[in-house]
Amino acid sequence: MPFPLHDGGALSIYNTAMGLIAQNADLKVLALNTPKSWVAPEIIPIDFKEETRFESAKVDTRAKITNAIANLFSNKSYFVERFYSKDFDNQLIRILQEEKFDIVHLEHVYMCLYLGTIRRFSKAGIVLRPQNVESRVWDRFLKNKINPIKKTYLKLANKRLLVFEKTMAGKVDGIIAISPEDARSFRSWANETPVIDIPMGFDFEMLKSYNLEQQYNDFPIFYHLGSMDWQPNVQGIKWFIEDIVPFVTKQFPGFRFRIAGKKMPEWFFKQQSNNLIVDGDIPDSLEYQLDKAVMIVPLLSGGGIRIKIIEGMALGKTIISTSIGVEGIPYTDGINILIANNKEEFITQIGKCLHSKELCKEIGGNASLLAKDNFDFNMTASKMMGFYKNL
Repeated sequence: MPFPLHDGGALSIYNTAMGLIAQNADLKVLALNTPKSWVAPEIIPIDFKEETRFESAKVDTRAKITNAIANLFSNKSYFVERFYSKDFDNQLIRILQEEKFDIVHLEHVYMCLYLGTIRRFSKAGIVLRPQNVESRVWDRFLKNKINPIKKTYLKLANKRLLVFEKTMAGKVDGIIAISPEDARSFRSWANETPVIDIPMGFDFEMLKSYNLEQQYNDFPIFYHLGSMDWQPNVQGIKWFIEDIVPFVTKQFPGFRFRIAGKKMPEWFFKQQSNNLIVDGDIPDSLEYQLDKAVMIVPLLSGGGIRIKIIEGMALGKTIISTSIGVEGIPYTDGINILIANNKEEFITQIGKCLHSKELCKEIGGNASLLAKDNFDFNMTASKMMGFYKNL
């Protein structure tokens, strides 16, 4: 679902849609509305509904133990199977029968479950835009601490997911990867499928009234903003709170760290202290970030490009991130971002920010320029339209 706009996935869908409309695409959006990220249809703005002829379908993607066990006796990945819905399939058939399309754009590899339906009812070219290489995300996640029984099951599911990704890469008509690294993977799996890498775009018009200086009025507030129903976020922030925050607060008693995001697990609220504030779900991500200067991104797993980092850069934030967190971004460590891959490096980079407001202003200003040069949604949408036309 493309709303609310304080979620990275929603921002990606929204900016892609609005960018294509700005390129004069005649666009229709059909979205999955799942229990995990349920959005009441009435919160979708009327102008967006009209411009995209928006429709959505309820799809229950929740993991269920009985279905997970039954899936063991198939050769399919339970990661993928959860996204199939007969109701969604019927809605898709109706739309494809009612009008003709030049391109059907699938936003996520799981949507390839509906390839057969699209081929049967449409002559459109099918373009896959995988938000990352899903099997790589899970592979990285499984290298960290996890229940051994759960780990065994997830390894099997991920092995099957990799087979699915490789197979689907050869069945679509084109692939728009969001990073050069992801593009290399898809090219190696399907050397006859046209592949291009185009990053997620950001709508800089949203920042017209944003006060870039306000973040330094109560300097420095460190923060993390991200959906906490995405396991790599939970994993990374839990590690940061348990392994890094105690040492930072001992060395820098004035350290202030706030975390926000939807579906915040109860464990995080129980860790609150004078140095750590858990805000949970917030109504407006831009307003939340106004007074905060330094974004912490301690990702240990994941893939693709983190649109919340792009947003933070556009807002002139100093980003302290692991190398995994900034994959796909053409950064320069120490110039427009600060890289930290372990406890010692995070403590060092946090110390630099605490000791120098001027350093943060310089890095944040450079980050803003980098974002504008590489991630403007008009530029990324124009590249998408060019790719469609070539197909």
